[in-house]
Amino acid sequence: MTVKSHFFPLHLLARSAMQRAGVKGRRPKLFFIGFNKTGTKTLHNFFCDNGYLSVHSSSYMAQRLKLPPIAKLMQANHEAGLPLLHHLDHYDVFSDMIFLSNTEVIEGNGWFRELHAQHPDAYFIFNDRPVEKWVLSRLSHDGGPRGSFVARYASAMKIDESQAPDLWRAHYARHKAEVMAHFEAYPRFMIFQIESGKPQDLVRFLAPDYRLDASFWSLSGSRAQRHRNMRS
Repeated sequence: MTVKSHFFPLHLLARSAMQRAGVKGRRPKLFFIGFNKTGTKTLHNFFCDNGYLSVHSSSYMAQRLKLPPIAKLMQANHEAGLPLLHHLDHYDVFSDMIFLSNTEVIEGNGWFRELHAQHPDAYFIFNDRPVEKWVLSRLSHDGGPRGSFVARYASAMKIDESQAPDLWRAHYARHKAEVMAHFEAYPRFMIFQIESGKPQDLVRFLAPDYRLDASFWSLSGSRAQRHRNMRS
């Protein structure tokens, strides 16, 4: 029986410390450049369970140390003229690069061109989902004590909540088109359909640099799962 844990094993913590000290690993980075609510928690857990340093919105250690989420750090780096992954370079895998509050929206996946320029050998995967299901998932995301996702988004964008879905649809279409155009001839790019794709597709695509066990795949973070957890 395989036992899963999303806490970092000791050897990963040791590697993180070495990389922070300047001993860099050679493994190319992996960026999931779809939006939140497109299977990012599933993907994050899959790579954690396979033994890789993955960061999803805000890492466990960052939360414990009260550090900003990755999107905030990336924005600060961008504004300071630093590489986007400054202080984040020890991670292998990046997903859910979003920060949302009542006053600010940062969609870090929009920096895919800069990330590619700074990491020319990296893997880029567009985690795709049927748009209407994605919109519904954002609408149903309550966000706990911080308020619902749509309420915070509308507040930050200074719009009515009823306007948010159309803005999301337009943003999704524009971002996907720009990603497709940019990576058209890049061999380390793929689209992964989160609802119909198989983990074996990721295993094969990343095989040159990542050793992955498809048996660790388990859907996480879905609305149905959250409801089951609440009832249990």
